[in-house]
Amino acid sequence: MALYAQTSGPLATNSGSFVPIPGLSIPLPIGVDTLAMVVLNVPNPYATGNDFPGGTFGIAVNGQVSSVQATFTYNEQNPQSTGRVPTTLVVGVPLANNPQTVTGVWFGVRGSTVHLDTPATLSSTI
Repeated sequence: MALYAQTSGPLATNSGSFVPIPGLSIPLPIGVDTLAMVVLNVPNPYATGNDFPGGTFGIAVNGQVSSVQATFTYNEQNPQSTGRVPTTLVVGVPLANNPQTVTGVWFGVRGSTVHLDTPATLSSTI
């Protein structure tokens, strides 16, 4: 079984803690002794700011963010241009006796704003 969600339109966050990425949420079915492979693919993010800007991405299961996370930051404190930093995160999620909701989450590093202007995806294979 494959599950899939995709963002639409430009998105941005300057949150200092994890918030949901709009449009990136999928349900996981009930299961026992089964692991779902969940993939958050953010192919063209960039960040703006003046303190080594960057972004952190994660996967939340029923609101609980996994300790496995992906972060990018720029090597310059105040970059003259913001290059794209493709970011992909893969997390194994054990299925449970109840349905679960998986959500892509993100925040800006050190007060920066993270931008998505191309589609990002959240998918799972069980």
